[in-house]
Amino acid sequence: MAVLLAALAGCANLPQLFPSSQSSSPARGNNAADALLAEADRLADRVGKGELTRVQAAEKLGETRIKLVGRNLVDDDVYRLYYQIAQLRDAGKIDGDAARKQMEDRLRYWQRRWPGLQNKPANPAFTQFMFKVYNLPPLK
Repeated sequence: MAVLLAALAGCANLPQLFPSSQSSSPARGNNAADALLAEADRLADRVGKGELTRVQAAEKLGETRIKLVGRNLVDDDVYRLYYQIAQLRDAGKIDGDAARKQMEDRLRYWQRRWPGLQNKPANPAFTQFMFKVYNLPPLK
């Protein structure tokens, strides 16, 4: 599953496609991260079969994230990089190792910043999902 998710990694910079910063019915905590993980797994299968590009899968995962938890500063930043990496991977400009390093660096950045962050989002589910994918400790 991690390999399939890594294939999707690189899906992170949609321009202002999402109009609001909160959804009307946000999912809670790990439930949303688990739902994102399940959706990413489903999309990774489609990418592996050639039915979707990484960018298309990233867009669909981004739509799911907005429906589940809305937008927030942390998730928007992590998703933006995820989408950018997908674009670079689809264009053949970076490989899986480079994609992994970029995403891990960004996740570690948020781990360092989180303790002192004012106005922390209540449910950075996309970021927590990415921590699961990369086997890193979640934000606390």
